[in-house]
Amino acid sequence: MPTLEDVARRAGVSTATVSKVLSNTPYFTAETREKVLRAVKELGYVPNLAARALAAGKTHIIAVVFPYVYDAIFTDPLIMLILQGIEAECTQQGYNLLLSTPRLSDEAVDPIYLQLVQSGYMDGIIAIDNHPRVSALEPVHQRGIPAVAIGYHPTRYYVRSADQQGGYQLMRHVLDLGHRHIGIISVPETMHPSIHYRLVGVRQAAAEAGLDVQAIPEWDGDFSTPSGAAAAAHLLTEHPDLTALVCLNDRMALGAIQQAREMGWRVPDDLTVVGYDDIPYAAVFSPPLTTISQQAPELGRVAAQMLLEVLRGGHPEPIEVPTHLVIRQSSASPRSES
Repeated sequence: MPTLEDVARRAGVSTATVSKVLSNTPYFTAETREKVLRAVKELGYVPNLAARALAAGKTHIIAVVFPYVYDAIFTDPLIMLILQGIEAECTQQGYNLLLSTPRLSDEAVDPIYLQLVQSGYMDGIIAIDNHPRVSALEPVHQRGIPAVAIGYHPTRYYVRSADQQGGYQLMRHVLDLGHRHIGIISVPETMHPSIHYRLVGVRQAAAEAGLDVQAIPEWDGDFSTPSGAAAAAHLLTEHPDLTALVCLNDRMALGAIQQAREMGWRVPDDLTVVGYDDIPYAAVFSPPLTTISQQAPELGRVAAQMLLEVLRGGHPEPIEVPTHLVIRQSSASPRSES
């Protein structure tokens, strides 16, 4: 394989000049740059990234930390959309990604993850940080590694979805259609911080409409499609007067629709079902799902932009990414109410 010395010899410059040109150091003439880059191309030289990182003190690697908490992350389409946004921004800015999926618990942080944090192998870290009691970034902060959280644990740099706004928009839509007999499919509020804020928004909209918030039937799932089906079975059996189900993620909403059909309910003729997240499958399901878009790729992109600004010495302000309602065919006015 050609070496740095080979490139320098071909270009007629020093090895230091080659190294600096390849690192985009300014102050070289266009002629010098052209000679170096031509020699690189002719020889097929590939820089030794490890050596360059050692010399420069930078690896140009960003670790993306998606902890296992309640669900296998690769079954969650929302996670993939966030990763899509992170990858697009980091690649555009010349950074590679390293994916870490630590197992977090109340008792301890994954030792393999701690080994990665202590390795100094990455320039910075972006983490989904929504474990109810343990922060994935605590050992990162102790190590002094620049980091950005997507979530609710206290930290200097973070990006969040406007969950309270999203919950309000979702319930407001159902209420505006004329529904007053509404069930909620959620998860335990202590299981995921964002759910607490979505429920605050849902209950705010209900209270403004004059509903008794405490009397609204709720049943908890665990974000999965089967749990949404089980919750719908319980709610529709115990409360057959319901005309709408408000589900706090799309997968549970899809399970609720499947279960309602099995029980003889037509969606949306007999029952409106709405979700939250706007995963890709929501648009092609039958019927297409009314839902809240978190702009998940934008969440990832903004988090990457924030971290790269920190790496450049900046001090960006936290950002809350707004949500918006996506109206599709799973929601309609109740037939028996005006």
